[in-house]
Amino acid sequence: MRSNSSEKGGPKLHAFTYVTAFVLLFWLPFVKVHYDLYHDVNEKRINFTHALLTLFNAVNVLICIWEMSLFVHQNEVQKTYRKLKKEVEKRRGGGDLPTPLCLFEKITLREALSLKHWHVIWSTYALLDPSYVQTQSWGFWVDTGNGFVTIAPTIAMTVGATYDLSRYGVSPLAYGLIGLIFNYQMMYGTVIYFSNYTYQRYYERASFGSKMVVLFANVIWIVFPVWWMKVCFEIVKDGGSFRGTSLR
Repeated sequence: MRSNSSEKGGPKLHAFTYVTAFVLLFWLPFVKVHYDLYHDVNEKRINFTHALLTLFNAVNVLICIWEMSLFVHQNEVQKTYRKLKKEVEKRRGGGDLPTPLCLFEKITLREALSLKHWHVIWSTYALLDPSYVQTQSWGFWVDTGNGFVTIAPTIAMTVGATYDLSRYGVSPLAYGLIGLIFNYQMMYGTVIYFSNYTYQRYYERASFGSKMVVLFANVIWIVFPVWWMKVCFEIVKDGGSFRGTSLR
């Protein structure tokens, strides 16, 4: 176990299994409620826009929790990073990431529920971008800041996209404006992070596969916030109405 966890008892599953279960728990109930409230009885299909945007939000909630671990357990991040770096450097045959990856290691439920365990995510990613073991770096602060600041609005965006906010005294116009600002902030932070990553030329020592991991992760956090901004702009443009937007 690379995460320095002393947990040994209890049944173990791949970490990715717990990750998948968490995302589904924060996604499928909202898709079901939205379907029950708004589906067209003649078509009987889920709303594509709502399903994908709330899936992104469910993943973002998980990432926020991991980002909290990056801040709270930074000493562990650095310690495990040094261990993984030595392990990778000793291995013959190339590769810049450990095998198996931390998401495919088996862990107990108690470990999965521990904030400390997930520091290993950042120890591993730091092999591709050492910013995450440098507490003075942009990458460290933008992600730890996002972890604590954006988890609440992420959940609020999903709730607002699913339920009729006006029935609870919440203005859809305010929802749209907050959504525009919030998602612009996420998109902007990602663009600056990726610009720093390329400016520092961290990609030069990465394998093609690792480059694709970094690229894919950053593209997601640009494309989906921009999509959210488009939807929120529709709400604002219509004077604070969900009618006619792709969420309904």
